Amino acid sequence: MVQNIARQVAASGVTCNVLVPGAIATDRNRDALSDPAYLAEVLARIPTGYVGVPEDCAATALMLCSNAGRYLTGVTIPVDGGMGL
Repeated sequence: MVQNIARQVAASGVTCNVLVPGAIATDRNRDALSDPAYLAEVLARIPTGYVGVPEDCAATALMLCSNAGRYLTGVTIPVDGGMGL
């Protein structure tokens, strides 16, 4: 869907991308990540070795919304510490 939209709006100077968060420490998953056994399972799947924070996603979103991201469109960007590798 994003690639289709990106094609449709690119000529207007609009970009369309997907930001895919991995394990991010938020209020929503605080209880799950506070379980040491579960946290160990999650960390074992993240090559960087740590759970991300909301600022990790925000930084990527800001890049996409700035001139630094002006030549990116129709892409999916995982912000997951390499979890998707």
